[in-house]
Amino acid sequence: MGVTSLRPGQDRPILAALAGADSLVVMPTGSGKSLCFQAPAFASGGLTVVVSPLIALIQDQHDRLAAAGLPVAMVTSLQSGREMHDAIARIERGEVRLVLCAPERFAHEAFTRAVQANPVDLLAIDEAHCVSEWGHDFRPEYLQLARLREMLAPRAVMALTATATPAVSDEITARLGLRDPVTVRTGFDRPNLAFDVVRLDGKGAVARKWAMLEAGLAAPEGTPAIVYCGTRRATEEVAEGLQARGFRAVGYHAGMDDADRVAAQDAFMSGEADVIAATNAFGMGIDRSDVRGVWHWSIPTSLEGYYQEAGRGGRDGLPGRAVLLAMRADLGRLIRFANQHDGPDGGRVARDRAWTAYRGINAYIESPTCRRQAILDHFGDTAPGSPTTRCCDVCHPPADLRAAAGAHATGPRSARGGGGAGSDRGEGGRSIRLRRDDRAPETERDVATPLTPEEEQLFEQLREWRRERADGKPAYTVCADAALRTIAVSRPADEAALLAVKGVGPAFVERHSASLFDVLQQAA
Repeated sequence: MGVTSLRPGQDRPILAALAGADSLVVMPTGSGKSLCFQAPAFASGGLTVVVSPLIALIQDQHDRLAAAGLPVAMVTSLQSGREMHDAIARIERGEVRLVLCAPERFAHEAFTRAVQANPVDLLAIDEAHCVSEWGHDFRPEYLQLARLREMLAPRAVMALTATATPAVSDEITARLGLRDPVTVRTGFDRPNLAFDVVRLDGKGAVARKWAMLEAGLAAPEGTPAIVYCGTRRATEEVAEGLQARGFRAVGYHAGMDDADRVAAQDAFMSGEADVIAATNAFGMGIDRSDVRGVWHWSIPTSLEGYYQEAGRGGRDGLPGRAVLLAMRADLGRLIRFANQHDGPDGGRVARDRAWTAYRGINAYIESPTCRRQAILDHFGDTAPGSPTTRCCDVCHPPADLRAAAGAHATGPRSARGGGGAGSDRGEGGRSIRLRRDDRAPETERDVATPLTPEEEQLFEQLREWRRERADGKPAYTVCADAALRTIAVSRPADEAALLAVKGVGPAFVERHSASLFDVLQQAA
């Protein structure tokens, strides 16, 4: 495998697997979790079964091991019928020592029968946080993995993740039925990464956002880079906008054809593309070690997800940076996600999980203290951070981002602004008109400006609504008159527009938005 020495923490799960003991491995992205199950797989006589959530992850690990001439197989939906048949036949004949698959593959009888034809030494559950309903990437199909212990009778089970808080670690142990596991937690600090949050506010925010991204990618050591986007549409707009600005960029999201996704991944992994704009469908387990920058064009849904994605920078140990471009409109998107989320219990647990995640990422953005320490505190890591590069925008403000952002960008103040933009260029250089919306939301008017009779009537209705919501407490505990006046004028139609109102924050939206929108709808 070309490995001459082990990294800190790798020896214990490897030895546990060889001894037939369960283990829980919590290591940062880039610290070598995969070797913990790969090494015992090729050192033992039985089969190691690795369950991973994403085809991109499976393909990347398989291709690296196969290129080294190791007896490995994968079974995925991307394979042709012949390829899948051949892989299953190799497994059943005992020619394979490590097989990679997604959890739903065990619903297929031929595959399950082939695996059961072998003595299974190790069942490895990669990205094990997906089993936790309180984790940032819960996947219901992971709840079925506990039954694999009975189906496959492995000598040992290993659960691996980069982003488990202590509570999520306990849930992983319980849900997967780990038996007195050897637990390895190597710490969450990534000393070679600098963490920056850039807050965008007011008129021209979108133009400044593009300027910051373009300047950051064009800087020395600015690429290779990943730009994470919150939606498929944003992914396409950012990829095409970067192409129009002269960058070798590709897009990647789950809505693309399988062949197009594979081509985009291959282009980035091979160096044909310097930048990949992607949703969170890209990256889990992907190992391009020289990524210098990870940019978040959109606020991610959780701090755990952000940390995992940011951790894909600097895996070679050289300096890297993680930049979160925070716009208030994104908070509205996250609030809608939290309110509309559903789950196996009818929605309560899923909504609670989404709101907890929202509060975590919002607290990180709003924090006036060290970003690195905020991450360590979130994961319960008591060891002090030890950066080997610039620490963060709070401890060491980056000059390039300040210059690109102008007066409204960085610093510990609340984010406001909104809108989305993209500079589009289609295949073959076909230009598409650039869509820009640099205007500030039309939600504020001088409080001294007289209201129209219709607005005055709505304002009084809103004051009565506020009195009822206050429930005997002072009215200002709900919101100020100035905010109600702005709402009466602008009549915000969704959470994003409501958040753009001066004096309205996330807590107000969480507690009062549904009731407020009822009042506005009745007044329409």
